Amino acid sequence: MTVASSSAGAPRPALIAGLAVMALMTGCAAPDSRSAPAAPEPSAEGFHSADCNGVTDADVNKAVGSVMFTKVLVNDAGCFWQENTVFGTVGAGMGISTWWYRGSDMDTERTLEQQAGRTLTELSIDGNKGFKAFDGNACSIYVAKGGDVITWSIQTMNPAMLPDLCTVVEQLAALSQDRVN
Repeated sequence: MTVASSSAGAPRPALIAGLAVMALMTGCAAPDSRSAPAAPEPSAEGFHSADCNGVTDADVNKAVGSVMFTKVLVNDAGCFWQENTVFGTVGAGMGISTWWYRGSDMDTERTLEQQAGRTLTELSIDGNKGFKAFDGNACSIYVAKGGDVITWSIQTMNPAMLPDLCTVVEQLAALSQDRVN
């Protein structure tokens, strides 16, 4: 795996609340009440399809160093592992996610992360360009190939209980790239 990076952008706290609400809405519905989006169709130019973009529960547990996350959503477009430290509804939506987007625009993803106030760093994994977006409680990696984008994200209210958040998603993104690239 080859990872290269450089920094760009300045933190702006404008959209954090909106993203937190979206994350809460994702984590609150019962798994059987969600409709699964249509699966991206594989192409010779994009990534190869695999459940959870090729990453297992054991891979997630190894990356975080414990069994702190439980998979609560699996569909053709990705997966979500809920953080097990939820107290009532506090912390709902916090966890690790991966999504596969067909025909996504990386500039749109960059803009959304900048509006959330995250710091952006350009990177390349196994020859596929992308970027990392992070702040004190979240880290996401977006990687593009052909018309596909795969993203890995972690959000937590308890960053002190985990290894460095970006190290966690970098490990998962690298495994994913090895398996679906």
